[in-house]
Amino acid sequence: MRPRVAVVYHSRRGTMRALALAAAEGARAGGARVRVLRVADEGADEGVNENGRWPEPLAGPDDVLWVDGLVLATPTYFGNVSASFKRFLETTSPLWRKGLLADRLVTGMTASTCTHGGREATLLSLHQTAYHWGSWVVGADPADPVFRSAGGNPYGVSVEPRPRGTDGAGTGTGIATAVGAAEQEAARALGHRLAELTARARPAPAAPTVPGPVKVTVVHCADSGPARLLAQECAAGARSVGARVRLRRVVGTSGPARAEAAGWNGPPAALATPADVAWADAVVFGGPARVGAMAPPLLEFLQSLEPAAGPGPLSGKPASGFVATARPHAGSESALLAFHHVLLHSGAVVVPPGYTDPAVFAAGGNPYGTSHPLTAGDVPTPAVREAARHQGRRAALSGDLLRRAADASTESIPSTEGIPSTESIENTRVIA
Repeated sequence: MRPRVAVVYHSRRGTMRALALAAAEGARAGGARVRVLRVADEGADEGVNENGRWPEPLAGPDDVLWVDGLVLATPTYFGNVSASFKRFLETTSPLWRKGLLADRLVTGMTASTCTHGGREATLLSLHQTAYHWGSWVVGADPADPVFRSAGGNPYGVSVEPRPRGTDGAGTGTGIATAVGAAEQEAARALGHRLAELTARARPAPAAPTVPGPVKVTVVHCADSGPARLLAQECAAGARSVGARVRLRRVVGTSGPARAEAAGWNGPPAALATPADVAWADAVVFGGPARVGAMAPPLLEFLQSLEPAAGPGPLSGKPASGFVATARPHAGSESALLAFHHVLLHSGAVVVPPGYTDPAVFAAGGNPYGTSHPLTAGDVPTPAVREAARHQGRRAALSGDLLRRAADASTESIPSTEGIPSTESIENTRVIA
């Protein structure tokens, strides 16, 4: 079965629609069945709204239920998604409550009138919705020169629209806008990357045989005894579904942790190296949160993995994080979200726990990763330890899927020049 991808856009002047059609073309070239859908443009100023002329049907919650992969395309308003797009996202709540939105692959595109007008913030807000769904987040491939030529945004595709019929500086008047060739090519590449990863992530009826068990590396910061215990639980969860696991540590800057100094939870793990990440099919990182960010030793280790001339050891692999904090709201969410940003710079596919198991709710309901506040004690609670085991199992299962080749029925379809015709895009809601 070919993977199913929907491109959902909100557009008033044509910019986001142009990007949506380019992404759809790329997804189709990657072997996907594609729907292009628009979001109802509510509350637009008179004389500005041109949405009525767009021929694509309106998106609804059932379209999100239909997909394996999803491209979300919204303009930036005050560093966030548009109100119309937010209303669309909120219509998915009934499906989310039933746990029906997990394990889709999601990516994003946006536009603003200036380079630093909130484009990154808008894409990151889309990611947060996907994390709550329990979906996997795909960014732009940081090693791909196509994305670099379009601004190098690792979180997705972001552009600055230009009025049609103007000079290259974008000056002049007019409502309808144009998207540059580099930006359109980046949108195609993003759609293609999403389709390719989605094809691999689909559990095929007869999946291609992959020799040997899935491999998971768990890296923790040696400064934190609680993080070390969570790492051990995460590793145990991965092993429980048959994974081979490497438990590794990075050295902190504030001396040995109490747990390691006392030796009460076993000998320390071996030091992490890039080779441990390259070996793995999935990677989980964890450590203490400091001033709302993950501990510097982990960040320094991730920085060494950022791709330069080609794909790095995390490229295309599922990754996630867990954290220990001083208090319940001392970075339990913000540190993990910031850490996800780092993972996307490394080309990883972020696969957080979401609300995919009752253990997440029992441990405090953090959809971004397992978290433990030290006010609850140096030893994580049983509920938090079970959440860490679930995160390890989830890492192993996602790693097993993404290491597989796409099913043979997802053969690539040759791309066409320019914007695809309506015959190449599926605009109905009939599920074959």
